[in-house]
Amino acid sequence: MFKKNRMLLAFILCSLSGHAQTELNSSHFQTLAARALGPSTMSGRITSIEGAMVNDQLNLYVGTAGGGIWKSQNGGLSFTPIFDKYCQSIGALAIDKGNAKILYAGTGESNMRNTVSIGDGLYKSTDGGGNWQKIGLDSTEHISKILIDPRDAKTVYVAVPGPLWSSSAHRGLYKTTDAGKTWKKILFVNSETGCADITIDPVNPTIMLASFWQFRRKPFSFASGGPGSALYKSTDAGETWTKVTEGLPSGDLGRIVLTVNPSQPNKVLAIVEAAIPGLYLSNDKGSSWQKLAATENITARPFYFSTLVFDPGDSNKVYRPAFDFSYSKDGGYSWSNTVIGGVVPHADHHALWINPNNTDMMYLGTDGGVYLSLNKGVSWQFLNSLPVGQFYHVSADNEPVYNVYGGLQDNGSWMAANSSAGGVSSADWLFLNGGDGFWVQPSPLNAKIVFAESQGGNANRIDLAKGSSASIKPQKTGNEEEHRFNWSTPIVTGPSARKLANGKPMYNLYMANQYLYKSNDDGRNWSRISPDLTTNDKQKQNTEQSGGITGDNTSAENHCTIYTITQHPTNENIIWAGTDDGNLQVTNDGGKTWKNKAPAVWNSGIPKHAWVTSIEISKLDPKRMYASFDNHMYGDHAAYFAMSTDAGNSWKRLTSPEFTGFAHVIREDIKNQNLLFAGTEMGLFISLDAGKNWMRSKYQNMPWYNLVRDIQVHPATGDLLVASHGRGIYVIDDLQPLRQLVKADANAEVLFFPSAAFKYDFAPQAPTTGDNINGWTEASKTIAPAFNYYLKQKSNDVVKLEIYDASNKKIRDINGSNNKGLNKVYWPLTSNPPKVALGGFVTGSSVLYSGILGPKVPTGKYKVILKANGKSYEQFIDILPNEAKGFSANNTAKLAQQSMRLHAVHEKLAALVDSMDNTLARLKKMPSRTAAQQKTYDGLDSMRYEILELKRQTVFFDEFKYRRRLSDLYFELAFALEPLSASKEGSIALMEKEFEEIKKTVYAIMKN
Repeated sequence: MFKKNRMLLAFILCSLSGHAQTELNSSHFQTLAARALGPSTMSGRITSIEGAMVNDQLNLYVGTAGGGIWKSQNGGLSFTPIFDKYCQSIGALAIDKGNAKILYAGTGESNMRNTVSIGDGLYKSTDGGGNWQKIGLDSTEHISKILIDPRDAKTVYVAVPGPLWSSSAHRGLYKTTDAGKTWKKILFVNSETGCADITIDPVNPTIMLASFWQFRRKPFSFASGGPGSALYKSTDAGETWTKVTEGLPSGDLGRIVLTVNPSQPNKVLAIVEAAIPGLYLSNDKGSSWQKLAATENITARPFYFSTLVFDPGDSNKVYRPAFDFSYSKDGGYSWSNTVIGGVVPHADHHALWINPNNTDMMYLGTDGGVYLSLNKGVSWQFLNSLPVGQFYHVSADNEPVYNVYGGLQDNGSWMAANSSAGGVSSADWLFLNGGDGFWVQPSPLNAKIVFAESQGGNANRIDLAKGSSASIKPQKTGNEEEHRFNWSTPIVTGPSARKLANGKPMYNLYMANQYLYKSNDDGRNWSRISPDLTTNDKQKQNTEQSGGITGDNTSAENHCTIYTITQHPTNENIIWAGTDDGNLQVTNDGGKTWKNKAPAVWNSGIPKHAWVTSIEISKLDPKRMYASFDNHMYGDHAAYFAMSTDAGNSWKRLTSPEFTGFAHVIREDIKNQNLLFAGTEMGLFISLDAGKNWMRSKYQNMPWYNLVRDIQVHPATGDLLVASHGRGIYVIDDLQPLRQLVKADANAEVLFFPSAAFKYDFAPQAPTTGDNINGWTEASKTIAPAFNYYLKQKSNDVVKLEIYDASNKKIRDINGSNNKGLNKVYWPLTSNPPKVALGGFVTGSSVLYSGILGPKVPTGKYKVILKANGKSYEQFIDILPNEAKGFSANNTAKLAQQSMRLHAVHEKLAALVDSMDNTLARLKKMPSRTAAQQKTYDGLDSMRYEILELKRQTVFFDEFKYRRRLSDLYFELAFALEPLSASKEGSIALMEKEFEEIKKTVYAIMKN
């Protein structure tokens, strides 16, 4: 009986212990907030723009291909993201014209290129974008247009092209009559054909037109058009429909773009994709059509350019944003694309909003951001405030202030320092290479050499020192088959233990098509080190037939190619290559022989033919490796990750209910093997237990459903670099606190982590870029010692840190944060500021700042005490000299000594003035004063005017009394990074001497 009770007690205790265990999620490390480096100078694809006047201000809403929704309340001068908790791919926006607070957002852009993202339904806001609710259409994947009935705001129509990569019964035209509570599909053709565009007659909204489009992508082809494509008309608000054919081309059609003339609703224009695409005009509300003459820009690439807009104030003015911007002044009969002055908008246009209250003002959405015209599109200016660039990859060099590199969708390849004086702005980003940017890699031995690639393997070596660029694309030799370079051809570097003939170190540079190439001379010469590593399926290599009825072959459909390359971190003979048709190949002898490990991956549950999107070999255990796989090109959006612990011979799939979106990348931390990061089309995910459990990153200053295409951990700083396909590049500075938390007991009430030794340094102060050209600007890396601690629960008490010098004297008090989870406090290497004499108007003067800024401390060992929840916790930190930057032990000690001398004078002066004020107050309260007392009162009052700036009343009037002159000198030292020179140091003694004279005079007055 006793034994049974003891076992029961043990079970209860274990159960209680299990329930008490703290389960960590990303809210526990909000302190690891990412810095959004942007940039905005080359923004990403804009899919929708809508606007409305609210309180006499133009509110603008911008939907993006992968960066969510942004709102401006000043006509586009600045923007704020308002959709960061939801799917980031936006297809369409709509505003209720009767109530501008009501917004609809359809997710999943409909510009059906190969890299298009997906959506997860329709959302609604009733407070101008402050809050959102999903209201259905979850499985539609892509939404092209939302129209609100001009007479009944509860009636809303949604055009759904539907999935790009698979058949679907969810395509069609949807309608709600109760503001989104319920939906009815009012027109459906078949599972291959969706609704591309809709129009409503502004005078009689029961008259509607709807274009339906048959389309399909496969990994190796695209087909726009087919027998399902057609134009339909309804005269009863969508209850019944009639197929329209009169005047339209015969045969299969593709995408049809529509626009109704709001001034003359009987007139409708359409661009019809056909064997010969054309511009068509209807004068009877879409019942019959006639073909008009059109330039190539009007009808070019109709599957991708789907915008056509009548001017709401001019019945003859029509705008066609396409490859460039065209406009017609005669209702579509003739066109011009002349731009006069300003800037030429980025090519590839997808959205246009014209201010109905001022039709001279229009906003154009392109593949490169938003442009504003104030003269009907004749000239343009760029809105440099939207950081929605679409990066494919991110890399970094090893410079002291490292640079980040990456390639952008339709915006070339760029680089920028990760930190800069005044913050990282758009002006800090430097253009490297043209085309669509993908992989960018700096040479690991020479940061002045950078390799960048654009679509189809067109790679260049950029010499930053010489300002030159040279092609390095491997060329066909011998009996090789025609080269097949992927749209995003990998360029990868790897370390080498070998030396060049001159004894200098070398490294390995890799590129690939269906073959793998290696270079040891910066891409000047290549050695092919593999056979064709793909399936070489000839049925998937007919790219010249791609595009459908109009044809479109831009290398986006090149298939059976190598998509990712990874060299072993310590053995350069081991190289892995993953292909876009499912092969996972490895060589253990530098390319002499290869073995396909894909069957072992398939055994873990990874689909055959899934793209191998990343391969990660652990830097801590050479047998442990990871890979990510993408199968969305076959209609499968699951996140596929796998792990091997035996060098790739067997694999285990990593799964989580948290995962959403298809997989792009997985990385293991370089210091802690339990810390993993995974990126998908819909989020950044973190594991703290080697992949057993995963959490979504929600509280790291990034969108919850961020399109994460690449992740890197910087080897020197431990920073996490994230390439977002819609929000630029993010940097999470220093993963060390998270590494420490992973190793610690998260069930402890308080954890105070050791601080790494800090080499004396400060953030750079200059040079900075001009404010007028900065655009989007993000704070730079904080350069200061950091103290990290963990609180199991949010503390109700004030958390404090106390810093003690080598003599155990407390020199600094810092208030800490009291958040649940990780907390971080920076110490700016200063002691407590002095007490400053009170009195007078000090705003904007050095007197004010003297009471805020403490003297800089010297190098040395410091004790740090954390006080939280009634207990104290102790750590030490070493502040080391930094000779390279002039922060030697002698210099920092001398600067501290000089500053502390003035600190002491400030405090003595404060005590003296306080004593004077007390005496004056006491004398003033006396009902009558003796002659001696009056003399004392007058003398002290007069001295106050000699010491303090009591006549100063505004920031535009300065007095230079003793306190001000003391503060000026103290302020100079508090900001200084080096001590006063011998010729200037005497000024401190003068201040000390003058104080003694003032004190002597004051005491004499008081004594009398």
